[in-house]
Amino acid sequence: MEVIVLGCGPSSSVPSMRCVLRQDCAVCLEAHANPHSKNRRLNPSLLVRNLATHTNVLVDCGKTFREAALRFFPPLGVTTVHALVLTHDHADALLGMDDLREVQAHNETVDPVTKERYKISPEAMKVHCSERTSCDVIAKFPYLIDHEPSSQLLVDDEGVPKPFRWTAKLEVDIFHPWKPFEASGIRFLPFPVIHGAGYTSFGFEFGSELGARFVYISDVSEIPEETKAFLNDATKPRIDILLIDALNLETYHSTHMTLQNVVEEIATIKPKRTLLTGMGHDFDYPKHSVELLEMGEAKGLNIEMTYDGLHVTLP
Repeated sequence: MEVIVLGCGPSSSVPSMRCVLRQDCAVCLEAHANPHSKNRRLNPSLLVRNLATHTNVLVDCGKTFREAALRFFPPLGVTTVHALVLTHDHADALLGMDDLREVQAHNETVDPVTKERYKISPEAMKVHCSERTSCDVIAKFPYLIDHEPSSQLLVDDEGVPKPFRWTAKLEVDIFHPWKPFEASGIRFLPFPVIHGAGYTSFGFEFGSELGARFVYISDVSEIPEETKAFLNDATKPRIDILLIDALNLETYHSTHMTLQNVVEEIATIKPKRTLLTGMGHDFDYPKHSVELLEMGEAKGLNIEMTYDGLHVTLP
């Protein structure tokens, strides 16, 4: 199994449009000027690849999905996404879903009446999400949801050609907290986290079929007690990789953890390796990647900045 980080930045990404236009942020200006900068960070997202079955599961499909796919899919030889898993219903998690049509397997057919060429997916792509998120997906993208099988009736009852819309063909599959589900053969365990007062986002553990523990928590301000007990359970093998939200170094934010919060949590969780995601322009990769390693060594922890395009192999 291989995990590729498609994005590890905040909702506004790095560089921030505001910072570049105002010319007042060194990190954003460097990221804007240097296309290869590790300070360039898109919306949080993963591609989880089962190398044995050649299937690809996308975790979140936010505003920057298209840019991430164009940047990282060609070198990997990825042409198809087989399933989507959503952490929550915010824009940085799902507003790229219209572009899924570009990475969904499809057949081409020619309408016998109009002679127009159509791309039609033979099967719907599963979108695994919570009940709350499913409501938002259906409200935002009703035209993507596969309510009935594809029809060749591309003209109406009076023989007038219907306009054809090439869209992704999706099917919502609702998961429930603490109940494992499979996305294209990859087992995920969803667990709740707090993403600002009164709002629940979901983290996931996967890799169990390989004897590994990869834990992904992309959007979190506080870890509820039940989830904390799960992450700290000493009867389970240590978490191999914890990829967790850290928006700022120190500045408090009501919906995201800071680096300080993460350090406090991993002091008891003790994952073998901690990677940060959701990082804003507080984080300067050349500087803080070194400082984090040094701080981790001093505390007996392994803490690293993630960067877009990072590959992790399990186990």
